[in-house]
Amino acid sequence: MRVRRSGSVRAYYELMKPKIVYLLDFTALIAFLVAVPGINFLRLVAVVVAGTLASGGAGALNSYVDRDFDRLMGRTSWRPIPRGEISPARALLFGLSLIGISGVISALFLPWLAGLFIILGAAIYVLFYTKYLKPRTTLNIVLGGFAGSCAPLAGWAAATGELTAAAPWLMALLVFVWTPSHFWALAMRAVGDYTKAGIPMLPVVVGEKKTAQYIALNTFLLVPLSLAFVLPALGGFGIIYLVTATLLGLGMILVDLKLVANPTKAQAWTAFKFSSPYLAIVFLAMVLDVKLLPHYLPI
Repeated sequence: MRVRRSGSVRAYYELMKPKIVYLLDFTALIAFLVAVPGINFLRLVAVVVAGTLASGGAGALNSYVDRDFDRLMGRTSWRPIPRGEISPARALLFGLSLIGISGVISALFLPWLAGLFIILGAAIYVLFYTKYLKPRTTLNIVLGGFAGSCAPLAGWAAATGELTAAAPWLMALLVFVWTPSHFWALAMRAVGDYTKAGIPMLPVVVGEKKTAQYIALNTFLLVPLSLAFVLPALGGFGIIYLVTATLLGLGMILVDLKLVANPTKAQAWTAFKFSSPYLAIVFLAMVLDVKLLPHYLPI
């Protein structure tokens, strides 16, 4: 496709996949705020800026690698490269530049462990998930979830300089386990696109009915995991977190059981939309609980 003109600011912004960036930044921010009672504002700003650049750069590189797939699929054909607003070469340079700047900021202002997980998250998303897993296996989104798990680890490490407590690893595991329930529902709705593009997303390979069952099974793992944070050794969160995680978890279970009973694209979209704010709300409940109530979180 011929590039019509140099990409606008909006096009480059879209290339970064900002919705993903916002969620990753939010989990990193919450982990930072939960980790310590005081706030080092320089480190806080640095981890958000470096995380934004690395995640945005990874999103741009994902669009570069997936450009041929994106042209084939209706839900991605609007992206800047398929639209011809940004050339593949410019997208590649843009993505690499953002990640490079992120690395410099991390090296200057953050503990090395925080910088490691910021760059590791971008590398897993681009090289492991996009380049290797996505076109090869139905486990693509499962194993690719390791990329999102790096964000809370980076946030915690930015605040404390270490990852010796159990809580940040449990946060990372929560992101990892939430990802399949969330994305498989979207894949069910877009199964025609993935089939056309030849991408082995789970519903393409096993069908919508069995995918709905896998979603429900995964959610039955997610909800108990989210409640484990109330244990003193794993966080010691109190009533605010417990009530929030319980209600949201029950909601996820009910929606996903409805999907099992009625594995249609419409019900899959309902499951996807319900799961979309789940992670952000659960993480928000963590920081509200810690800041408003006494807790046992290891500092």
